[in-house]
Amino acid sequence: MMDEKTKTAVMLLAASFCGGALASLLLGGPVGAQGPQAVTTTQVNLVDAGGSLRGILSAADERGQPSLAFHDADGRVRGRFGVERSGAPAIDLWNAAGERRLSVRVAGDDALLVVGGDEPAQGSRDDGDGARRVVFGSAAGTPVLDFAAGRRSRMQLQLGEGGAPSLVLFGRDGSRRAAVTVGGDDTPLMTLYDAGRPRVTLGVVRQAAVLNLSGAAESRLVVGVAGNGRPSVTFVDEAGQVVGELP
Repeated sequence: MMDEKTKTAVMLLAASFCGGALASLLLGGPVGAQGPQAVTTTQVNLVDAGGSLRGILSAADERGQPSLAFHDADGRVRGRFGVERSGAPAIDLWNAAGERRLSVRVAGDDALLVVGGDEPAQGSRDDGDGARRVVFGSAAGTPVLDFAAGRRSRMQLQLGEGGAPSLVLFGRDGSRRAAVTVGGDDTPLMTLYDAGRPRVTLGVVRQAAVLNLSGAAESRLVVGVAGNGRPSVTFVDEAGQVVGELP
């Protein structure tokens, strides 16, 4: 493998043969006017030996943005590296049917990698059973791995403040159905939901194993085993008052 000095020498040698514009590209500097040998154009078409279009380097593509696009033998666009209207870089790959299967986006300090089908078009019906895809990236600095169908997230992994992990499962309607979390104090909890409300919570809190069963809005039954091994069962009424305990 070349060391950095050798690599730089090779770049300079190549640039001396290929002209000042290529030198600027190789060395990462801005490209300006390079004299009479420079080629300035708004589009370069790449063709194969048979004259078929295989790629386009454009300063303004069909979106009006700069891009480098590659075509298959049938003329379909299969890959594109370009810039969004916001100035952010983007990469897209399509299958033979013209469906985007992979995209990479950068927005501010966050980046997203999407593998799988596109989201449904705006205004179309989405019952949570559309094209499946995986989204990996960061949102406001939080690492996220999301599995979605249509526009609905169905499973999400993320690391919150202090590196606290969580796994959340969603229903077809997009509501939360189950979650496993580890808090910043290393407290593990598993929660089951109904209609968006927590109904069953199982966890270890201050060395005590606790099972909390809730009604539509409040806890009704708490089963626990303390750190010293003492078991307990607590009954709670609708007002949140303890009405009975065992033992």
